Amino acid sequence: MARTVDPLNDPGWRELMATPRGSLFGSPPWLAAISDTYGFEISAHLTVDDRGAARTGLAFAQIDDFLGSRQLSVPFCDYLDPVVDDDDDWRELVDPLLARDLPFQLRVLDADVPRRDPRFVQAEEMAWHCTNLDRDEDELFAAIDHRARQNVRAARRHGVTARFGSDLEDVRAFHDLHRRTRKHKHRLLAQPVSFFENIWKHFAPDDSVVVGLAEHEGDVIAGSLYLVWSGVWYYKFSASIFERAVVRPNELLAWESMLFAKQRGCATYDWGVSDLDQPGLVAYKRKFATDERRVSVLRHAPAGYANRVAAEALPVLGELTKLLTRDDVPDEVTQRAGEILYRYFA
Repeated sequence: MARTVDPLNDPGWRELMATPRGSLFGSPPWLAAISDTYGFEISAHLTVDDRGAARTGLAFAQIDDFLGSRQLSVPFCDYLDPVVDDDDDWRELVDPLLARDLPFQLRVLDADVPRRDPRFVQAEEMAWHCTNLDRDEDELFAAIDHRARQNVRAARRHGVTARFGSDLEDVRAFHDLHRRTRKHKHRLLAQPVSFFENIWKHFAPDDSVVVGLAEHEGDVIAGSLYLVWSGVWYYKFSASIFERAVVRPNELLAWESMLFAKQRGCATYDWGVSDLDQPGLVAYKRKFATDERRVSVLRHAPAGYANRVAAEALPVLGELTKLLTRDDVPDEVTQRAGEILYRYFA
């Protein structure tokens, strides 16, 4: 029988997430960073085998705010497959949640059992990419797209360099670039700096958070934040100065980060998810990836359920975002808006 555990502290859950069927997005440090920043209470259903070892599991959070009550597995994750072997395993974990008569959403990459559950509909799909790093450097470089190889060489000719660090100040420097990129390039709010500080707090003790910065003529012009979990290198956040893209810092940083990940002993580079309506981002990741698949966003709604408040509030959040990311809005106001509003995008 499934029992409810605290996935931030339960050793069985940590053990399950450290297997190949687990994920960074179910890992205790990632869940702790989310919980510390936004106050979400995250739980998990877990079963064990006859020897007491974790066998199946599903993490979830119930969120109650002005958008209504809903359940997610889990907020702010690229994907988090439930660890199950068959329909019976899946129902044992999820049925108690559906009995609450609340909407439930999860994102799955490899788990087909939830996909075939008729109580869920696929609301959308996202692209996911990864690279196999288990090759020597020459083979790895030869396998990436020829345009990426050209841009790596061009960046070096322009004098672009890449460096990697793990200090809190590196994380804060990246967030500053990230926040400016989100506002001025994408017209979006950024997650608060406290989220990035909490990521550092929970991943730094295991030396599992890395910031990569590309520099040109004394300026930081591109950056990425990476996380390491169970031998996988995760490309989680990135940012760059659009006007300096001509010197190709992003491809150089991507290539150098692949080498750095390989030196760290990682066999897989997870490029994360991309919306299918962002063909430029999908094409960029395809230059380096050896595998492309789809993440399914699955949603369950109780019979007759309708959330009119959320239907009216979400467009308002969109309009507020447009307003608060205008160029004439001071950056400190935009930053404060992200601190206040980003939790409602979960």
